[in-house]
Amino acid sequence: MKRLAALAGSLLLALTISSCGAATGPVGTWGDGYNTDKKPYLELALGQEQDANKAGFLTGSDGCNRLSGQWMMVDGELTFPQLGGTQMACEGTDTWLSKAASGTLDGDVLTVKDATGATLGTLDRRN
Repeated sequence: MKRLAALAGSLLLALTISSCGAATGPVGTWGDGYNTDKKPYLELALGQEQDANKAGFLTGSDGCNRLSGQWMMVDGELTFPQLGGTQMACEGTDTWLSKAASGTLDGDVLTVKDATGATLGTLDRRN
């Protein structure tokens, strides 16, 4: 019984540590729009040969248009060097996320900025 309790405690500790580490980097889904229409989101994933939480690929939506490209994290600054997407016209949708050039992380909030450094909006971490 003591072994089982020790094993359970070790597993819980390992899961807690791994989930805390994952939440510090940009990898994951940002925004409420995942699998829904008219809400912006970004999903950041690691590339095949990339260093953890340093660079990878992204997909998402600005609420109207599909987005895809790359992301990089250098000295705490997140950049989207090759962000592209469709160019559909959607009435009543603010497509601010399609202008994203960079971002900063503060806990579970991603602040998205344009090429001039002006804040466009924020996305909360989904997972």
